[in-house]
Parts: sequence; C-alpha cells; structure tokens
Amino acid sequence: MKTAGAMLLLLWLGLLVGVAESEDIDIVELKYIRSQVQDFESRLQASETKARRFEKEMNEVKTKLLTFGQKSQEVAFTAALQPSSWDQHSGFGSIGPYDKEITLVHQNVLTNVGGAYNSNTGVFTAPVRGVYFFTFTTYSWVREADIGVKLMKNLDEVLLVWEWQDKDDNEDYASNSVLLELQAEDRVYMRLPKGFRVAGAKYNNIHTFSGFLLFPK
Repeated sequence: MKTAGAMLLLLWLGLLVGVAESEDIDIVELKYIRSQVQDFESRLQASETKARRFEKEMNEVKTKLLTFGQKSQEVAFTAALQPSSWDQHSGFGSIGPYDKEITLVHQNVLTNVGGAYNSNTGVFTAPVRGVYFFTFTTYSWVREADIGVKLMKNLDEVLLVWEWQDKDDNEDYASNSVLLELQAEDRVYMRLPKGFRVAGAKYNNIHTFSGFLLFPK
C-alpha cells in the first residue's frame, strides 16, 4: 500500500504529464517526463517492498522476544545428591567431612524447566526478578558427627539445619523451605559447613534440592 505522500507525489506527476500533453510540449520532453514518472514509481514500489519485508522481520523478532519472555518465566527444578563413592550393595555413601566449607552439587537432575539450575556447579541462577520457593531434604547415616547443610542466597546464609549425631543415633533426615524475593542473576545453592557430614545414595534420591518461580515481579 502506498503512503499518502507517495500518492500525492504520483498524482502531481500525473497532472504534470497531463498539462504537458495539453500544452503541446515537445515530444522528447514529454517522453522524458513520462520516463521520470515511471522511474519514480519503480523506485517507490521497491522501497515499499523493502518496507513490508522490514515490517515482517520486526514482527518476527517481536514474536520471538515475547516467546522468550514467556519461557523464561517457566522455572522449576529438582536435583538429588549422589556420593562420589558408595557401598556397592546399598548404594549409600558419605559426603564430608572437609577442612573447609563446600558447595553441594546435586548432580542427578530430575526436573530442570527453564534450565536455571546448573548440575555442574550446584547453583540455581534466577532468570527473572520474582518470588521463588525453595525446599531441601538432607540425609545422614553416621555416628558422633556434626550433620547438616546451609541454603545460601548469593553470599548470605538463609537457612541452616544442624544436629550432633551421637553414638546411639546413626540415621536422620532434616528438611526446610523458604520463599525468597530474587533479582535476575541472584544465585541460590546448598553448602556443607566445615567438618560436617551428610550422606547420599547412588540408587535412591534421598538428599534433594528443589525450587520454582512462584510469580515474576
């Protein structure tokens, strides 16, 4: 579709040709005017074709951006902790103690909608600003040791579960949950304090870390 300005210009050129014909202008000059009108119309059509192509490309980009925004708000994950070594019969294995605090890497990913949880680092990175829900369950099978884990937001401790496992108590579960308001790129992860021990299982998901976006803001 031609623009109003283009239509007016074509109309003016048409009138010019009509005037030229009525005034018996030299035939060579008249042909020149007509050729100019035809050339202008050709260039105008080419410009309009480019404009339509550009508009189509822009609409495609807008659609992709909207789709990306919708997908980035679909965020949910659950991952389970597995020991680096384990009993071949039971599949159970201990993690820790270490002489420094470490990040627990829950390698066995059960769900990772949106891909915000990194199973190589154990870190969840918020893709969008919003309110998120996190929960974890920790497991231990050890006597006379400190057991427990921390949930961290960036460099800050948010939650801690802890117990001294005495000689008469060798198996325990503990869990906790929290709602966190996060900015995009905030990081949430689990830490094993220095000197603490927990356990995992190769064949069972008994030590888990989960989270999901409740709503964006």
